Amino acid sequence: MCVHAVPASDAPVTEGAGASPRALLSGALKDRSLLLAGALTETLHPMSAASRRDASLAGGLAGLAVCRGQFARTRCDQQAADAALTNLEQAIDVLATEPLTSSLYGGFIGIAWAAEVVDRLLGAGGEDRNGDVDDALTKLLARYPEHAPYDLIHGLTGLGVYALARWPRPGATQCLLGVVEQLARRARQDHDGVYWWTPASWRGPQWARYQRDGVDLGVAHGIGGVIPLLARVHKLGLAQQTVRPLLDGAVGWLLAHMVDGASGPTVPASVADGIEPSPARTAWCYGDPGVAAALLLAARDVGEPAWEAAATGLAVRAAARPPDQTGVVDAGLCHGSAGLAHLFNRMYQMTAEPALADAARFWVERTLDLCSAAVRGRDAALTDASEPPWKGPGLLEGASGVALALEAASTAVEPVWDQMLLVSTTGTPGAEVR
Repeated sequence: MCVHAVPASDAPVTEGAGASPRALLSGALKDRSLLLAGALTETLHPMSAASRRDASLAGGLAGLAVCRGQFARTRCDQQAADAALTNLEQAIDVLATEPLTSSLYGGFIGIAWAAEVVDRLLGAGGEDRNGDVDDALTKLLARYPEHAPYDLIHGLTGLGVYALARWPRPGATQCLLGVVEQLARRARQDHDGVYWWTPASWRGPQWARYQRDGVDLGVAHGIGGVIPLLARVHKLGLAQQTVRPLLDGAVGWLLAHMVDGASGPTVPASVADGIEPSPARTAWCYGDPGVAAALLLAARDVGEPAWEAAATGLAVRAAARPPDQTGVVDAGLCHGSAGLAHLFNRMYQMTAEPALADAARFWVERTLDLCSAAVRGRDAALTDASEPPWKGPGLLEGASGVALALEAASTAVEPVWDQMLLVSTTGTPGAEVR
């Protein structure tokens, strides 16, 4: 695969082992979920010329390839497999002709990650697509800009997620060591532990309240994403003398900066001087469910019962939160009902906590309520003028992500796609699909 390695932009921004998965849903709820998931995959057609040139993992062709690859595996569907490979080749064509950043969610690394996952889901053999990507990434990490992000969506943490997918290839080791070196270089320390600084210039307009430099605690853009990455690197036995102090310090810093919520301690979105921290929304990107899943996986990777207890308590409190206090208004993975359904399902699989299973089923039902009417009466091209409760066909906020969450709740097939969210209980995507 040919790449144009452009460092991630500094523009504003707009893995643990568990038991084998078991299907969360049964009966009529399972049937409805499978039906809606299948219907949503029928809507995955980029509509405009611009969207057909979006090759990204988050909202474009690479994400569609991952979705269809997972469905090909869960449903033994050759048509889905063919569509996955078509989308993947389309994404690679874009990559070959346009310069892209090194972002996992928006750049060439996300396309390479999708290629790794799709090829393994489909059992594709032949030449390794990503050897040159490993080389490009290793060189990029050696000169990674000081001002570039460290987060999952745009920065270093996302590069580490790609390298985990490539493990145990030699290039993966070099990439992971490069990511750890850069994270260690950027880490700051105080009496509460270790943290990473987020300049105000990285924040999008939706963060008007936080237009100050500070510390981001979310999974998508902050410490919440770094923690499970470091834990997985530690479990692999790499750079442990560097990784473990960073990991212990980051968990300590995060737990020390929780704030009081209506039902107990909760994780704020950000900490900045002069701004009183307050509870975040209930979501993957920011808030208790995403951070709880990340902390739970880290606890299991390194064997820390106290972290596991803290994560489980955080998850159970989030599960009990009244829906009108969650901030959920749509169905997407990032901050919608399908994302909560998937997170609570994942944490239930690891803990067997009944409250988490109940919450997962509730949010599945909420997703069905939000999406079923939107699917009925809309043709495959989504030409209806009304807005559906998802954003386009993409994976992070769109129809493909909703479909994947419903499919994961309805089957016992490992959802390897969610390594991009850092909530996967598998070590690498290839572990369960070879």
